[in-house]
Amino acid sequence: MTKNIIFLILFFSSLTRYGFFVSAQKTEHGNLFMESKFQYGFIWQHRPTLKEIIGGNIKVFDISIGKQTYGQKYWEQLYRYPSYGFGYYFVDLGNPEELGQANALFAYVDIPILRKKKYLLSYRISGGLAYLNQGNIAIGSHLNLYFDATINYRYRLSNHLDMITGFGATHFSNGAVQMPNLGINLFSYRLGLQYRFKTPVREFVKHELPEINKKNSISTFLATGIKEKRPEGGISYNVMSFSVDYLRLLSLKHKVGLGLDAFYDESLFETMNPDSSLNLNTSDIMRYGVHLAFEAELNKIMLVIHLGTYIHAQYKEDGAIYQKVGIRYLFTKNLYANISLKTSKGVADFVEFGLGYRLYWK
Repeated sequence: MTKNIIFLILFFSSLTRYGFFVSAQKTEHGNLFMESKFQYGFIWQHRPTLKEIIGGNIKVFDISIGKQTYGQKYWEQLYRYPSYGFGYYFVDLGNPEELGQANALFAYVDIPILRKKKYLLSYRISGGLAYLNQGNIAIGSHLNLYFDATINYRYRLSNHLDMITGFGATHFSNGAVQMPNLGINLFSYRLGLQYRFKTPVREFVKHELPEINKKNSISTFLATGIKEKRPEGGISYNVMSFSVDYLRLLSLKHKVGLGLDAFYDESLFETMNPDSSLNLNTSDIMRYGVHLAFEAELNKIMLVIHLGTYIHAQYKEDGAIYQKVGIRYLFTKNLYANISLKTSKGVADFVEFGLGYRLYWK
């Protein structure tokens, strides 16, 4: 393991210094860095069935490269000059036979809360793909989604070196693509170092922010996915959703609004009719809902949160309330791609992928 860590540090260092961010190094305020941390923590037993597989404490190593923004674009000023980048994550889950280890590749953004000359308090959000080398009663698939949220405190030791400490939560899930999918949730303390390859620029650029001319928008979105039902290794079913949202711009960062959903879930044919005694058609499994919407926009990335309830559905055994959390990427001002997770009662229902289009007016 020690040899692997040394190799990763050298590999990420070479990427940073010799070419991966060459264009960033040529910018006037470019400031690249490498960061590595060790984590120590535990697995949260959020279901009684997980007790039998949770062993000792978890041990984590992660390494990343990133860029500090200085206000070249106005969104950087809006978010108090965040940093962003990508990295590698490794965790020993404390039970080699049942849980094994996980490796993940992720992208992240680190957004300041309070910045002073010698220290920085921030929150960091990371997302990516993870590979678990052991299938178990918590997660049946090897390939999973990875999500991490952290509160970090960074203290400046020198012009090039910072100490980092923090506490965070990590989540692994396959979004019900394969059963079981109880998910694995980790909580850990983090300690590490950040090394900057250039002396940091002290002054941040302040822009005259643009006026908000078009505050209203309509967004339409079509998505598809697959889900598996118990027992493990069962049939995979197609799912689709269509949404229409009205959104009101509160600021250059945030929108709120209302929306309508339509869900098509083929697994309901079996769930509602396990003994095939009913003659169900497509209209019987369709579910329609209304939701509250929130969007936070960061350059070309949007974080989307929906909280909804069904207004017409023959099947509500999984709850009348549902949630969606997703990420959207803007190809143009109007066209975007989406990946989101739908949940009910805190359990993943399905992961969906799709395209959307939005229109603005005053």
